[in-house]
Amino acid sequence: MRIIKYLFAFVLLALIVVSCKNDDRAQKQDAQYALESLNEKIAEQSNDFQLYAQRATIYLNQGKLDPAFRDINEAISLNPADASLYIILSDIYFVLGNKDNSISSLKKAASLDLKNPLPLIKLSEIYLMTKEYDRSQLYADRAISLNANTSKPYYYKGIAFLENNDTGNAIINLKIASNLDTANFAANMQLGAVYYETNDSLSEIYLKKALANDKGNASAIYYLGMLYQQRKDFELALDTYSRLFDNEKSSKRAYYNCGYIYLVELQDLKNAETMFKEAVKRDAAFVEAIYNLGRVYEAMGNNSIARQYYDSALMVLPNYPLAVQGLNRLDK
Repeated sequence: MRIIKYLFAFVLLALIVVSCKNDDRAQKQDAQYALESLNEKIAEQSNDFQLYAQRATIYLNQGKLDPAFRDINEAISLNPADASLYIILSDIYFVLGNKDNSISSLKKAASLDLKNPLPLIKLSEIYLMTKEYDRSQLYADRAISLNANTSKPYYYKGIAFLENNDTGNAIINLKIASNLDTANFAANMQLGAVYYETNDSLSEIYLKKALANDKGNASAIYYLGMLYQQRKDFELALDTYSRLFDNEKSSKRAYYNCGYIYLVELQDLKNAETMFKEAVKRDAAFVEAIYNLGRVYEAMGNNSIARQYYDSALMVLPNYPLAVQGLNRLDK
């Protein structure tokens, strides 16, 4: 199985876009209060570039890009030598999908503040997203040269190495990122995924580290369940998968994996039937679950219902080989 590359690094800039979606009512009220306060201050101190920058950031977090763009340009016109302003401008361009201007703004910020690793880290991230791995690693190294205790550039280097199929160097850099910031969910999750692919017991350690920082993360829970399933610790796998039963996106696969364990590993046909039905309930076109319901009823000796499910699988995916094989077995 090919190593799954989560690329959680990309959330650094992307969170700027979606943070407003995660605001609760209290946070929105706080932002509105801050805006009103800034409006009053700007009316009194129209030459204070920091006020415009603060308001631009709030607008950006709310997804209001036009006023954000106007404010940051006003701030830059008042103080064109402030590097932090160009970082905000880069974020706005990034949200707008203008990669070239986003990069140019970050390079401008880096030239204005030669000791600030932040624009270099963001440049590393953007080049990683555009699959320019050499450039991504170059800017990550430059950021590390300014501050070797920042985890993000090591993470980006690790992902770039993974994309170039250099697993050894990827692990080295991801571990550094994890050690520097134990709350770095992305680094721990990626290490968990890498070690899972090699069936290494370290996978469990890093997946649990990831979950310690995001207890309800569906991807980490699912990988942990697969790890226990792979180790044939079926009770623990079933218990782990059950944590996803209320997850809208992940529940169907969790139910399916439980059904598979009950059917193939534990020969518990009744529970297998229940789990596969729950999977199909969540996705009526889930052909693997439909087919396995046929297997359950075939194992129960109820060939007529088994045939119905095999036929249903073929309606979803014509010539689905397993369903064809199932019908052939029943015909014999």
